Amino acid sequence: MKNSRRRLQELLGAGDFPAEILTGVPVIEIKGDTETVVINHRGILSYQEDAVRIASGLGPICIRGKDLVIYRMNRERIQLRGSVLAVLFGEELEC
Repeated sequence: MKNSRRRLQELLGAGDFPAEILTGVPVIEIKGDTETVVINHRGILSYQEDAVRIASGLGPICIRGKDLVIYRMNRERIQLRGSVLAVLFGEELEC
């Protein structure tokens, strides 16, 4: 365990990788109002055309909008397309 922690600290200190990628913290990229990418997700909790709820290491992420479509998805990232109106965080969200 100490070796893996030490290696993680070395990588973070050396600037080899962004800290978010190594620690599992979600990264959210919003491109205009038509595309949103969530990196480091833990799956989709619910999906509707006007709201997508995504699990993350920091709790649920709710993306609200119109005509939302899951364009691409793999283990690391989810790419949504459609008109994005809001991105919300928190356990008690009404998404």
